[in-house]
Amino acid sequence: MRKIGEGDKSEVFDLGDERILKLLKVKWAALAAPEADIAGMLQRAGVKAPRVLEVLERDGRPGIVFGNLPVGRTLSAEVRARPWRIVACARDLAERHAEVHRCTSTELPSQRQRLLDEITRSDGITDRARRMALEALESLPDGTQVCHNDIHMLNVNVSDRGSSIIDRVLATRGNPLADVTNALLQLRFGERPKALPAAAALEVGRAVFWRAYRARYLELRPTARAELARWELPVAAGLAGRREGRMRQQLLERVAALTRLH
Repeated sequence: MRKIGEGDKSEVFDLGDERILKLLKVKWAALAAPEADIAGMLQRAGVKAPRVLEVLERDGRPGIVFGNLPVGRTLSAEVRARPWRIVACARDLAERHAEVHRCTSTELPSQRQRLLDEITRSDGITDRARRMALEALESLPDGTQVCHNDIHMLNVNVSDRGSSIIDRVLATRGNPLADVTNALLQLRFGERPKALPAAAALEVGRAVFWRAYRARYLELRPTARAELARWELPVAAGLAGRREGRMRQQLLERVAALTRLH
């Protein structure tokens, strides 16, 4: 068993034969069962996603063994290693995301209810912004399409076999344009290095990436253009409540700007 990665909530190990063990840290142990349940719902919805082979416990920590998941690197690492591929990678992500949206589900949790709860609980936004976000959400159409709700460059695995979207614990059924808006915000905002040249290069790279991703998605679904902007306020208001650091501050600033525009 070889450790190949670590995040805030888990460690990841290569078990061979395209089997990956995601071992949750003690603080996040309660996420194991819901993630395994979501994976089953996604499989039944026809989503091309790594399958759960086993839920186990190791050293007092819960883990999930995923199959059909070749060892690769994150999309973030791929772009850093081969920056000339940034536009191709962004377009590929849009295509993978659109594939997910072609699937529907009746058993995944409700995206609308989750957004409602997130906006209601979101701290840092004004009462006026909260009211406007809830009113905007109420006016927007619901859906039954599968939505990931946490697309960013660390949640995409890139291997010799291509790319695949991972970490689907926040998946819901709902409107794909809310999901795309969520992705655009997370691709656009985030932490940056302290050194000025590196920070400037990262911001330029982010701008190139999210614009190329959006352009490709709208090529695949051109009728989405008019509705996409209407999702930004409710999605940003909800997302701000579950993000930290610089991204949280940027989201709060974006919510304030959108509130002033209305």
